[in-house]
Amino acid sequence: MFTLYLLSVQMAFLVLLFFSTRQNYLNALLVLESVVLSSLVLSIFLFAASGITFYIFMLLLTLGVCEAGLGLSLLFSYIKVTGSSHIMPLY
Repeated sequence: MFTLYLLSVQMAFLVLLFFSTRQNYLNALLVLESVVLSSLVLSIFLFAASGITFYIFMLLLTLGVCEAGLGLSLLFSYIKVTGSSHIMPLY
């Protein structure tokens, strides 16, 4: 039970860290991948404790892979257009 509590606190911390990342797109993508990995570990612990099948785990894993591929392709296109991966302010 303590492990689930720690994973939940870690997820909340990573989400706050993601929204406070304002310097570099690569840092934001790394934090986002950490959130996906933490949600996968949390789902494994929850499913092992309750005995439910792993269909939602496979769904989360598929969405995580799609998010990683989309994030990297957007990062490469942004670097190709602007020449750097730093986040520019819109104002």
